[in-house]
Amino acid sequence: MGEVRPMKAFLAAFVLSAALPAAAQPPAPRDLTLDEAYNLALTRSEELAASAEGVKQLEYAERQIRAAFRPSLYGFASETVGEGISGRAQAGVALDYNLFSGMRDYLAAKSGRLRSEAAALALARAREALYRDTARAYINLYELGAEIRIRREQLKITEGRLKELESRAAIGRSRRSEVVEARARLAQDEASLQAALSDEEGARFTFAFITGLGTEPRLAELPAPPPGPVETYLSRTPLRRDIAAARKALEAAENEAKAGERLIWPSLDLSADYYLERPSPNEKKDWEAALSLKFPFYTGGYASAAAEQYRSRVEAARLALRLAERRAADEVKRAHSALGRAIAVADSLAKALGLALENSELQAADYKNGLVTNIDVLNAQNSVLQNALSLEQARARAVYAAVELEIAAGTENP
Repeated sequence: MGEVRPMKAFLAAFVLSAALPAAAQPPAPRDLTLDEAYNLALTRSEELAASAEGVKQLEYAERQIRAAFRPSLYGFASETVGEGISGRAQAGVALDYNLFSGMRDYLAAKSGRLRSEAAALALARAREALYRDTARAYINLYELGAEIRIRREQLKITEGRLKELESRAAIGRSRRSEVVEARARLAQDEASLQAALSDEEGARFTFAFITGLGTEPRLAELPAPPPGPVETYLSRTPLRRDIAAARKALEAAENEAKAGERLIWPSLDLSADYYLERPSPNEKKDWEAALSLKFPFYTGGYASAAAEQYRSRVEAARLALRLAERRAADEVKRAHSALGRAIAVADSLAKALGLALENSELQAADYKNGLVTNIDVLNAQNSVLQNALSLEQARARAVYAAVELEIAAGTENP
């Protein structure tokens, strides 16, 4: 009978590419890997580019703060005119230097450096988020491509069965109702294929938006290796870029709080002027210098309010760090569990698919011998289809969970 041969074709088309271990699969040429797609996405992300500019702005601000450690040197010139006034021109060079400000400038510079480093780490973490988005689009597109291949194979099988039933009905060996049932199944298969093609088209638009690829690249299959002990991944989370950034932000806030507490400290400034021209009666005095000591006895409550504000920022930064650490541990545990479960589900579905294929062939042979109805055969074929689709979905979930686990633990690749 004609049912057995199409089912074996389905076995060759799907089982060899999905149900067998990866080592047994024949090599299939692929054009694009996930890492290549991610590199393309990096060049197109306006959000990352804007974040990079933000890091530069913080670095420039840090350089401005560090300028306080150096003296300022400038030239000056003036001419005073008025009724009965003459010889009031003066010109020279002036130097100003802050000798002591309670170490506030030092603390501000240190805080600026820490915030620049935190921003750079946050940018690196944003790259990891882009890697996750690229992986999601990549895996979704790959999964839909596999679904389309499976549904096309199923469509061929249903078409072959319909042709055979029509020939059998023509000679009175099959009922017309069986032909109608097969046509209904064929229409359903065609509708499902069109829906999958529509979903794939949307997925290609998303993939093209992220990577800039306007073509239809073939995608390399991604592995989903079994996870190691969860403690291994948890031990990596302290080095996660967002946690490291939160830690530096806390340190920066602590330095700013120290600077705020020193707003009531005295400051000592040096100023020196060298005159190239000077009005009388000091025209023969070429230079002068002064030390200025300031004690902020009263600031109208500004100093105390600023100190309290800085201390509040420290507490907020400490809470943000604690939240980032708890969130990282939660993300690792969730992704680790999802990966293990998805692999277990995929293994079970692979076994189920093999049994569904065997049952479908047996049902076809029994139909030839008049032991089962055409509906039994169609139901067996549908079971193969559903198991094959479920297996691909489980594998896609496993692959994405593996990506999530690496990012949750703090991957070094992006």
